[in-house]
Order: sequence, then structure tokens, then C-alpha cells
Amino acid sequence: MSSSQDAIRGSLVVFEAVDSARNTRAFALFLGCAVSALVVAGVFAGIGATLAGNGVFVIGGLFTFIGVIAALIVAGTGVSAAGKTLMDQIQQRAPLSIRDALITGLMTLPKLLGVFLIEIAVFIAFMIALAIVLFVCKIPVLGPLLYVVVYPVASVIAGIVWFTFVFIVNPLAAPALWEGYGVREALGVLGLNRRALNIGRLLPPIVQQMALLLVVGLVGFIASAILFSGSAFVGMLGGGIIGFGGGMLSMVSGMAGLGGMGGGLNGYVLATMIGVGVLASLAYTFPLMVYLAGTCRIFLNLADGYAGPGGPALTVEPSTPAPHFPAAPMATTTQSTVPATDATHACSHCGTPAEPDDAFCGECGADLPRGV
Repeated sequence: MSSSQDAIRGSLVVFEAVDSARNTRAFALFLGCAVSALVVAGVFAGIGATLAGNGVFVIGGLFTFIGVIAALIVAGTGVSAAGKTLMDQIQQRAPLSIRDALITGLMTLPKLLGVFLIEIAVFIAFMIALAIVLFVCKIPVLGPLLYVVVYPVASVIAGIVWFTFVFIVNPLAAPALWEGYGVREALGVLGLNRRALNIGRLLPPIVQQMALLLVVGLVGFIASAILFSGSAFVGMLGGGIIGFGGGMLSMVSGMAGLGGMGGGLNGYVLATMIGVGVLASLAYTFPLMVYLAGTCRIFLNLADGYAGPGGPALTVEPSTPAPHFPAAPMATTTQSTVPATDATHACSHCGTPAEPDDAFCGECGADLPRGV
């Protein structure tokens, strides 16, 4: 199948990612880890601020840094666990338990870090090689002639490397790991191999991701419209009945909002802020689930020509037919021109075979008994 047909087929499959918004297990895994990440970051940031307020700036900054790293790990674990759950749903496998999904998500993070480090190493190697070639192009007289060839070739290679990293490796490395591929096998499927300079292979995944981003944006718009339109209605009704509209207006007016929170209405304002945060989390979790499921489907389309994790690549060439040997001649049931004779029909004098209805021996002429 051609690249354009692959791109169209894969783009249509991407629309099926919308169904992932109904996966409550993946939804809960991500939201739980996101809330935990916020709590961890808040606790460490609070400790760091307290230490910095007491003059211990270095240790306070260290606590804040540790909090940020820990929060990123927890959030990344949630995203990876949700992605693994969605991949199992797409592949129609039994979902992992919450504990196993979280462990798998956590174990995926070092592999992702390894992929990114390999990307950096490849980019640095390309930069060094290009710098050496450009330095050679400084040779008088011969340099401009070399640059005529180097410039377009290097431009094509740089563009392919850039698009491979941005549109293939970065978004699709995690789905490859969720499917069970190792780092080396995943990079092979994603094109960091001898097929890396094939521009045609970039077309299907890029077109599919453009379609996926369109779907994700549409889902995000619909989810935000549903949640925040209801939020606006409830906020106006609550402000009219409870009477904390002035507090909300002063809160959004800048630093003056701090004064508006001191008149007994600060509890409602804080509750509203927390509610808005919860709604925002819900509104942006839906498109995230769709995006993760879409990248899983794009990767499965890209890996369609591979046997699986650790397996050899499948080729689209037809298998070599088995050598054709002529069939052995079948034994015929027809009798030979000389019919076989029974051993009992023979001449008693010379032993020459004879037919049952012969009256005389054809060899010696002796009489033969009939019916013998």
C-alpha cells in the first residue's frame, strides 16, 4: 500500500481514539497521579519556602527542586500508566491492575529518558559531522563547489532528523514501550535505522498526527464548553444567592483581591477557586486521554510491518514458493499386456505356465487338465 493510502487509512483510525474518553480506569489513574503530584509539589515547596524564610536559602531551594522532580515523576507515572491501560484496551487485552499499571508506568520512565538521551547523542553527532563537512567547504576554489552539494543534502538530512524526532520519536516512543518493545526495538520501529533517510515513511505518521491534533482540539473545546458553561451558570446563581460576587470581582482585579477575601467570604472564594481547578483538570484530561489513545493507534499503524517486540521485521514481499516437483506417477489398475498367470496353471511335464482353459501345453504338447 502506498504512503498516501497509509496516511488516509491511519487518519481515519485516529478518530476511534475518541472512544478512549470512556476508559474510567485510565482516567482515574491519571487524575490520581496528577493530584498526588500537586500535593507532593506543594508540600516540598512549602518546606522550601519556610526554610528560605528562615535564611536557609540553599536547603530551601534544594527542597523545592526535589519537590519539582518528585512531582514530575509522579505525574509522568500517571500519564504512562494511563497510556498502558489505553494500549491494552486498543489491543483488546485484559487491563492490568492499578498497582501493576502504576509499576509499569514508573518503569517506563527510565526507558523514555534513555530514548531522549539517544536523541540528544544523535543530534550532537549530526552537528559535529555537519560542522566538519562545512569546515572542509572552506577550502579555496574547491570549497564553493563542495558547498553546492553539501547545502541541499545537509538540508534534507537535517529536516528529516528534525521531523523524525518531533513527529515520530518523541510522541510515539512511549506507545512503543507500552506495547512491550525495548529501547532498541522501539527506535528501530520508529525509523532510527537504515531506513531513516526515507522521506516517504514520514508522510503517514505526520498526517495522522495532524488529524489527531485536530480531534484533540475538538474534544478539548467540547469538554471545556460543557464544563465551563455550567460553571458560569452555577457561579452567577451562587453569587446572587450567597452574595460573594464582589469578592470574586476583587479577586480577579489584582492584588486588591487579597482584601476582598477577608470579609468572611474568603471560604466561598477559595471553594470556587478549588472548583475551577477541578473543572479545569477534568476538561483537559479528556483531550489528554484522546491524545494518548491516538498515539497508540498511530504507533500500531507504523509498526504494522513488524512481527512484534523483539521479533524480526515482516516484509511485504511474497514468500518464495516451494519448489514444484512433478507428482509421482500413480499406479494404474489396468492389466499389463501379458496377464499374470496363476502358479497352479502350469504343465505337469515341463512346468510351462498355461491358461486355465488351455487343452495342450504350448511347449511340449502334453495334455492339460481343464479347470486346473
